[in-house]
Amino acid sequence: MSFSKISLEGRLTVIAGPRPPSDDGFCSDRLQVLHWRVDEPFGDDGAHLHRSSDEVYVVLEGAIDVEIDGSLITVAAGEAVTVGAGVSHALVAVQYPARGLTIRGPAVSDKVVAES
Repeated sequence: MSFSKISLEGRLTVIAGPRPPSDDGFCSDRLQVLHWRVDEPFGDDGAHLHRSSDEVYVVLEGAIDVEIDGSLITVAAGEAVTVGAGVSHALVAVQYPARGLTIRGPAVSDKVVAES
């Protein structure tokens, strides 16, 4: 299918990616788009990087604190932050309720957990 329409009602919705969990998601190895909604404390277990894909966090509601290459960045509603391939980053905290998009391309399995 060359198009897809999907509801964003869930806590985490895979809009596009290599293996969307529902038939509504758009199957793509070139693009990953996640819509997320957070209503309680949340953060990554630690820093990671993507060897060959770039990532963008777009905040629609609330705010997120992201550590990027050792710098703590707060991204508020109406803002976005980009993370290039090979750059260590971690979602440190979510100022909830929050909602946003994570966009990554290409959508390859290239995540590497950073050493602490």
